[in-house]
Amino acid sequence: MFRSAIRIARPAARRFASTSALPKAAPRFAAGLALAGVVVAAASVCEVKTSFLSSNLAFCLEDVGGTEPKTGITFPIMVDGFRYLGSGVRVKYGFVKVYAVGAYADPADVKGVEDVAGKLNSPGTSKSIRIVMNRGLSVDKYMAAIMEALEPRMNGQDLHHLESFKTMNPPGDLKEGSEMIMTIKGDTMVYRSSEGAMGTIKSQIFVNALADVYFGKDPVSPALKSSIAEGASKL
Repeated sequence: MFRSAIRIARPAARRFASTSALPKAAPRFAAGLALAGVVVAAASVCEVKTSFLSSNLAFCLEDVGGTEPKTGITFPIMVDGFRYLGSGVRVKYGFVKVYAVGAYADPADVKGVEDVAGKLNSPGTSKSIRIVMNRGLSVDKYMAAIMEALEPRMNGQDLHHLESFKTMNPPGDLKEGSEMIMTIKGDTMVYRSSEGAMGTIKSQIFVNALADVYFGKDPVSPALKSSIAEGASKL
């Protein structure tokens, strides 16, 4: 579909540029029209699966579930079979917007539920957490922040899984727009790294702690909790 859009746009641009009545700047203008035609056509057929402009264009506009207001980062309506509920921002030092985080669940599990965050924090509720970096950050610093939140919630149990979690991210830096997805089902967390590599951790202690980081009484993104409550009320 995307190649078809290019084939359609290029001839039109050449015809436009070859018109003798146009000024000398017309070829550049026509080239711009061609690019615009490609983008519009590609978006209209919803075939943009890997972004050529920005990580936030990796899905069709028709498939957008919502936008995190502080960062402007968009979230798809579906992730790993779960529906978008809401999003928030992770802030450090009071003003640094590190990443946007979105929560996903089965609508049947949260529809009509008064305490949506409490439901998502329950071991019996499957969910996905999608993180998108709002700024570049080293993997070491990113993981250190998550470890800092996870470890006290694990009460000294199954701590070896923290080391396993660290190795699931490739070494180096996370770029702005990098995304990670954590899907929790039962006692298992499936992790998708910024490069698409998959990893699994099977530990009820670990997954309970991870859910509590985002949906517990002291979450790393309070805005996420309020957003998912609003989102669930609209299901």
